[in-house]
Amino acid sequence: MDPRLKEIETRKAEIRAELEKNDSKTDLDALEKELRSLNTEKAQIEKREQIMKGLNEGKLEGRQLPNPLVPKSKEQRNFENMPREDLLKTEEYRGAFFKSLLGKTMTDNEKRAFESANSGAEKRSYDSSTTAVIPTATSDILFQKMVKVAPLINEITLLRVAGNVKFAVQGTRDDAALHAENAAITPAGDTLVYVELGGYDITKVIRISKTIQTMAISAFEGWLTDMLADDIAVKIEDFTINGTGSSQPNGVEKAVTWTVGTNNVQFTKGGSPTYDNIVDLISYLPARYTGNAKFLCNNKFLYGMLAKIKDDNKRPILVQDFSNPIAQRVLGFPVLVSDKVVDNTLYFGDFKQMVGNLAQDVTVEMSTASGFLNRSVDFLGSALYDCDVALTDAFCKLSEAAGA
Repeated sequence: MDPRLKEIETRKAEIRAELEKNDSKTDLDALEKELRSLNTEKAQIEKREQIMKGLNEGKLEGRQLPNPLVPKSKEQRNFENMPREDLLKTEEYRGAFFKSLLGKTMTDNEKRAFESANSGAEKRSYDSSTTAVIPTATSDILFQKMVKVAPLINEITLLRVAGNVKFAVQGTRDDAALHAENAAITPAGDTLVYVELGGYDITKVIRISKTIQTMAISAFEGWLTDMLADDIAVKIEDFTINGTGSSQPNGVEKAVTWTVGTNNVQFTKGGSPTYDNIVDLISYLPARYTGNAKFLCNNKFLYGMLAKIKDDNKRPILVQDFSNPIAQRVLGFPVLVSDKVVDNTLYFGDFKQMVGNLAQDVTVEMSTASGFLNRSVDFLGSALYDCDVALTDAFCKLSEAAGA
């Protein structure tokens, strides 16, 4: 028995004795209040003892209650059985990823999350060399920055399918036919066009002083995504426009066969394009593509040539798109700008008919080996990308004529 129970019973007996004296000076309210308090305390003690007895006899199942003083992030989580896509979204993995790159010590939960997410990868030392998939939140930030650097990435049909992919689009499409009564119906000659994409490794090495390891995780995340977005996005955009298709992605310039008078308008060598040239270019594009059609050129062509073209009423054909402060339109069609378009060239078409695939999530490797003597750290960012044009008649081009 709890010693306190004996004290409570003794005090209750004393209170009973005082009440029996029937003394007018006795404070009945105070005694009643004290008696209620003693009874409540006694009930709590007896309840606790009953629970303890049940545990000792195996009649009650004990369970560990969460400690309200311990943050939820410190609680054990079942990372080992968590789907990989969910694991990459956790704060534990994000913290582990950046600590691995910065050579900082991980918590137990972060280490478990990191090892579970990259269990299929080659085992490497955390402070020497690390390869890991970028966390989901960071990957989203990186993609947003890539689109800002290279807007064309957001205009094409971009897939994010692991490994090789075969993508089908509508090819030949016959009109519906009038059916004569009792006559046999002939199936339409509609076809599908397939785009088969693999993956070409696009890499960028960034070398920086080892003092970067003193950066806060949030600051380092911003720096790393800025660097990778600038370099990887620009190279992806370059391949999308100029890729030869030979041991590299197939860009719009090489994927389409350009024929003057059909899908190619040329202006005089050493001269400038005219209003009629631009109108002819638009006329070459089949009407089914004009709903998504856009122009694409470099900044030099945009302001050095397009901005100078005027209609018969002396109005510039390049106008500001007031729905977007940084966008322009030519004869109602939006204009995309890329430094990777060669000079004196203007593309016009539906860029959704260009299909690209990021066959593998962007990865980052860190190594201190190559920069040991210089106290520097190397970061290697890489992405697997391929692209090709699905329907070549969705693109037209204006270019300078060849000649002396």
